[in-house]
Amino acid sequence: MRPFFLCPRGDVQMLKKIGIAIVVLLLLAVAGVVALYQIEGRPLPEASGYLQGEGYTAATEDDGALVFTPARPNGHGLLILHGALIEPLAYAKSAAYFAALGYTVYLPAGALRLPINAVDAAAARMASFGVADWVAIGHSMGGFAALELIRRHAPPIRALALWGSDLPADYRDLKLPVLFIRGERDGLLTPERFAAVQEKLPPTVRYLTLPGGNHQGFALYSHQLFDNPGSTSADRQIDFADERSARFFTANLDRP
Repeated sequence: MRPFFLCPRGDVQMLKKIGIAIVVLLLLAVAGVVALYQIEGRPLPEASGYLQGEGYTAATEDDGALVFTPARPNGHGLLILHGALIEPLAYAKSAAYFAALGYTVYLPAGALRLPINAVDAAAARMASFGVADWVAIGHSMGGFAALELIRRHAPPIRALALWGSDLPADYRDLKLPVLFIRGERDGLLTPERFAAVQEKLPPTVRYLTLPGGNHQGFALYSHQLFDNPGSTSADRQIDFADERSARFFTANLDRP
C-alpha cells in the first residue's frame, strides 16, 4: 500500500470527502442524541405542583434524587426507579400519593437519565434512611433496574410493582411478591414482548392490564418514542397504578 503522501490527487480528494462525511455523520449523531434528551422524558409543568402538599415534604438531593418525607410515617420506604431518559420529577404525583399514605419515598436519579446507573448508589442511600423494610416501583427500564438492585444488593424489599417493564434478563428465581401492570395500548411493551417478559418472571407474578393505557401514561412527562396514543388520561392511568400498587404493598407488608 502506498503512503498517503504518494497517493494520486484524485485518491486524496476522495479520502478528504470520506473524512468530511464521517465527521458530518458524527455531528448529526451527537445532535440527535442532544435533541432526544431535550425532548424525551422531561417532566410536565404540573409535576412540580406535587412537590408541595398536605402530609409530606419533598426535597431534591445533590445528585438530582428526590425524597418525599411523610408527616406521619408508617415505617415503610418506597423506592421509585424512573424509566430510561425520564427525570424523577415526572413521578412526583405517585411519590406524593404514597407519601400521604405514610411512606418515605426515594426517587434516585440515574446518570444520563438511565436508572440502571443508579442501582449501586441507590442501595447505599436506602440503607441510610433507617427504614426497616421497603417496597419498590419500577417503570419501564426502572423495573429492570429494580430487579438488578435486588439481585446485587438484597435490600429489605418486601414487594415489587413493575409498570410496563421490558426485561433483558431472566428473573424466574426471584423470591418476592411481584405485581405487573401494563397499558393495553403500550407501543413499547407489545403483546409479543410482553409474552417474552412473562417467561422471564416467576409464575407467581400477578398481572393487571389497564384498558386504554399506554407506556407514557405511568408518569407526567413530555414524550415517549415508539409509544401508541392512550385512550385514557395520564392522571387516570397513574391513579390506577398507584391504587393497585398500594393495595398490593399493604397486603404483603401485613404478612409476617
